[in-house]
Amino acid sequence: MKLMGTPPSELIDKLSSQEARNYIRSLPHMRKKDFRQVFRGANPLAVDLLEKMLELDSERRVTAAGALAHPYLAQYADPSDEPDSDQYDQSFEDMELPTEKWKELVYKEVTNFQPKPTVIAEEVEKAQQHTATTTTTTTTASGGGGGD
Repeated sequence: MKLMGTPPSELIDKLSSQEARNYIRSLPHMRKKDFRQVFRGANPLAVDLLEKMLELDSERRVTAAGALAHPYLAQYADPSDEPDSDQYDQSFEDMELPTEKWKELVYKEVTNFQPKPTVIAEEVEKAQQHTATTTTTTTTASGGGGGD
């Protein structure tokens, strides 16, 4: 909040946790910083994107697709290779539970995690391609690896 400032009361009222609302209201009021001054010398497009990504109100924050379409990332953008995903379900984080229950739920989530087979296959393929490229580059750089 030192950078983004104290959220407006409408945003604080949206928070599901009474403890979070009370905590934010207990803090001294902070004004939003001028990002251009805080990040003086940085690319103005990068500063603009950062400010949009750090928006406290999730309904106003730039989406992943919007961030990828931002002019700062234009040189990296490839709409044909940018998959969409489902909207994030925040309900898990919004639950009011005792700390011990949170620990239990997080432990179960971690121990039961099963990555999708396609993701594993893609990562293995990338690693194999990287290894092959590195091996070829090393062999070429060391004189071809031939036996003279």
